Amino acid sequence: MTDKPLNYTAEPENTDPNELAAISFNENGVPTIAEANFKVQQIALDYLQFGDDVAEIQRQHPMLTKDQIQAAISYYLAHKESFDTKIEESLREYEKLHRDSADSLIRRRIRAWRQLR
Repeated sequence: MTDKPLNYTAEPENTDPNELAAISFNENGVPTIAEANFKVQQIALDYLQFGDDVAEIQRQHPMLTKDQIQAAISYYLAHKESFDTKIEESLREYEKLHRDSADSLIRRRIRAWRQLR
């Protein structure tokens, strides 16, 4: 992962102030849906999977309102480059950890246990 923090807070010219009011930042500076403590990045991932189907995203996260989801999508789209960079970094980190743990002691024990069954 990069050492420099991502700039989620830079506001592009087309950002609606009402949508920004729906977004807050947690103690680590990560954008969340205000009053829900739900990361905007999760909605961004859902948006990438389901497109602009807000109803489907709400089915996945029924505790969120459609307005909250729409605000998160708008925030993601306004800061798409930063989010996409973070998502790619997370995916690379996951793949590295998966590769590095492929021959870990616990995995060897699990494979041995499965062979005994």
